[in-house]
Amino acid sequence: MTTDTIDTNKPKLNKRILWADYAKCFGIIAVVTGHAINDVAGKGLDVTYNAIYWWHMPLFFMIGGFFLKKISHDFKGWSYLLGHRIKPLVIAYFLNGAILIILSHFFRQQSWAYTFSYFGRLIYGGSTLDDYLSVFWYMTTYMLAIFMTTLLISFIKKIWLQFAIAIGSFALGVALQNVTFFGSTDFPWDAQISLLAVFWMLLGYYTFKIFPKINWRAKQVFAGIGVLFFVSLLYLYATGNLDFVLWLKSSNIHNGLQAFIIPPILCLVVFIICEGLERLGNFAPLTFIGKNTDIIMFYHRAAFDLTTLSVFTNNWYFRIIIGLTAPILLAWLLRRFKDTEFYFKWQQRAEEKKADRVKIGLPVTIGLSALGVVWAFSSYQQQSQTSKNYIMSTTPTIFMHGWSSSLRAEQSFIKIGTEQNIVTEEMVIHVTRNNKLQVQGRLTGNNDNPVILVQFDNNRVGELRYAQGLHRIVAYLKNRYNIKNFNVVGHSMGAYAWVYYNMYWGADPNLPRLNKMVVLAGPYNGILDKGHANQPTSGNLANLWDDAPHENSLNKAGRPKIIHEEYQTLLERKPNFPTNTRVLNIYGDLKDGTASDGLVTIQSVKSLRYLVSDRARSYQEFEVKGEGGQHSRLHINNPVVNDKLTDYLWGK
Repeated sequence: MTTDTIDTNKPKLNKRILWADYAKCFGIIAVVTGHAINDVAGKGLDVTYNAIYWWHMPLFFMIGGFFLKKISHDFKGWSYLLGHRIKPLVIAYFLNGAILIILSHFFRQQSWAYTFSYFGRLIYGGSTLDDYLSVFWYMTTYMLAIFMTTLLISFIKKIWLQFAIAIGSFALGVALQNVTFFGSTDFPWDAQISLLAVFWMLLGYYTFKIFPKINWRAKQVFAGIGVLFFVSLLYLYATGNLDFVLWLKSSNIHNGLQAFIIPPILCLVVFIICEGLERLGNFAPLTFIGKNTDIIMFYHRAAFDLTTLSVFTNNWYFRIIIGLTAPILLAWLLRRFKDTEFYFKWQQRAEEKKADRVKIGLPVTIGLSALGVVWAFSSYQQQSQTSKNYIMSTTPTIFMHGWSSSLRAEQSFIKIGTEQNIVTEEMVIHVTRNNKLQVQGRLTGNNDNPVILVQFDNNRVGELRYAQGLHRIVAYLKNRYNIKNFNVVGHSMGAYAWVYYNMYWGADPNLPRLNKMVVLAGPYNGILDKGHANQPTSGNLANLWDDAPHENSLNKAGRPKIIHEEYQTLLERKPNFPTNTRVLNIYGDLKDGTASDGLVTIQSVKSLRYLVSDRARSYQEFEVKGEGGQHSRLHINNPVVNDKLTDYLWGK
C-alpha cells in the first residue's frame, strides 16, 4: 500500500490522457449549458437542465480523484498536499474571484460599498456567491474534498474501510442539507457538499486504477445499458414519475439514495464514451477545451453578460456560444502570452524573489484571514439587524416595467435592497415577441425575499398584452414551483397591467394569492397627450393618451367625473378584485401647475382608489413632490420611493 506514496524528491512528467480531457470537455460544456438554460421555460429544457445536474459536477469530482497521490506521514508529505495541491487552487480562487468582482462592479454598475462587501463574501464563499462568482462554490468544495480524500487514502490502509468512511461522509452531507450553520443557511465554503464529494473523488481514484484493465467489450455493454438507463430516467422525470434533483450549490437533494447511485453510473458512461473517442483519434478542439476547463468555469458567467448588449443575442443558445468561446479565446491569448520572452523573464525574476514573496505573503495572508473573520462577524451582525427590521420569506415579488421601458428600470428598485441582503434577484423572465417565456434563474425556496424581473421584448405591446403575459408568468410559477402567494410592483403601464390582471384573474382559486401590490404612476384613467416620439398616433393604444391637465376630477368616493375607455374596462370588473390584498399607490406631483408627474395626472392615478379600496384589505397612497415626482424618476434611483417600497413590501 506504499508503492504509490508521493516522493517529493522525484519529479514526474505527466502524460495527458485524452479520454480524461474529453470527459472534462463534455463536463464543462454541460456546466455552461446548464447555466445558460437555467430554468428557461419549456418542458424539454427543464428536463435537460435537471438531467445535466444529475452528473456534471459529480463528474468533475470523480476526475479530481484520478490524479490523487498518497502522501508520506512527514513534513514533505504535508508540504506536498498543502503547497503543491491546495495552495495553487487557493491562489486561483482569490485571484480570479477578485478580477470578476471588479469586472462585475463596472459592467453591472454596482456601488463600491457592495463591491467591497463582496470581497468579504469571497472569503466566506459557498452559496453566498452569485452572479459572476456563482460557480466558485465548486472550487472551495473541490479543495476540501482533495484534502480529505488524500488523507483518507494515505492514513486508512483498508480499502473497504475507506469506502465505509466515504459513504458515511456522503450520508452526513445529505443530512446536513436542512441544517443551518450558527443560524445561517449558508455553510462557509459550502463545506457540507465536500462531504458528498469525498465519496465521488474516492470512487474516481479507484476507477482510474482499474478502468484501463477492464475489457473494452465489457465497457461497451455497460455503456449501452447505461444509456438505456439514462433514457429511462429522462422518461420518468418528464412524465412526473421521478423526483430526482441534485442541485449541489444550494444543497438541494431530493433523494440521497438516488444521489448515491445515479451520478456514478452516468459518469462511467461518459468515461467509456470518451475512451471510444480516444480510440478514434485526437480531436484537438475537444482536447483544448478539456485542458482549459478552469478558465471556462471561472469566466463563462461573466461572458453571459455580453449577450445582454443586444436583444438579438439575449437568449439561451447565444449564452452557450458566448459562454464557451469568450473564455476559450481568453485561454488561447494567455497561452500565446506565456510563450513570449517577456513572460519567461518575468517568471525568472519571480523565482529569484520567491523568498521575499514568502516574507511578504505570510503577513498578507494573516491580514486577509483576519479581515475574513471580521467580515464574517460584521455580516452576521448585519444579517441579525436585517432580520430585526425586515421579514425574510420565500414569497416572490414580481416587478413589471412600463411602456417602452425595460428591466434595467426595475433593477433600480432593488439595487439597495440587494446590496443590503434584504432581497435576492433570483429570476428574470422574458416575454418574447412571439409570446413565449424565456426564464433565467430559478426560485431556490430560500428565505431571501426572491425578486423576479419581467422584460417584454416587445415593450410597446400595450397594457392588455402586458396583463396577458403576466397571467402566463403567474401560472408558470404556480405550475413549476407551486407558489401560494406573491407580491407585485408595476410602474406606469406596468401598474395598469397588474390592476388589469387582478381584475380578470386575481380571484382565480387555481392561481396563487396576491399579497401586496405596489403600483407607481399608473395611468388608470388616461395619459397626458404630450406628443412624445414613442407615443402611438394610431390604433387602440393611441386612445390611451386622452387626458389633459385639470380636465377631470374625483368625487368623495374617488370616482372620476370623466370615465375613459381604459377605466371603464377596469370598472366593469371591479367586484373581481381579490380580497385580502394590500395596495400601495405611489404617484408624483411636479408642482408645476399641471397637477401631474409630467405624463399622468394625479386624478388619473388616484382613480385607482375607487376601483380597489372596497375589496382590498388596505389601501394607501404616497405622494412624491417636486422633481423626484417626475414620471420616470419615480422608479430610477429615487431613494424616497425605494425606501417606501422596501419598507412596505418587506418591513416589519
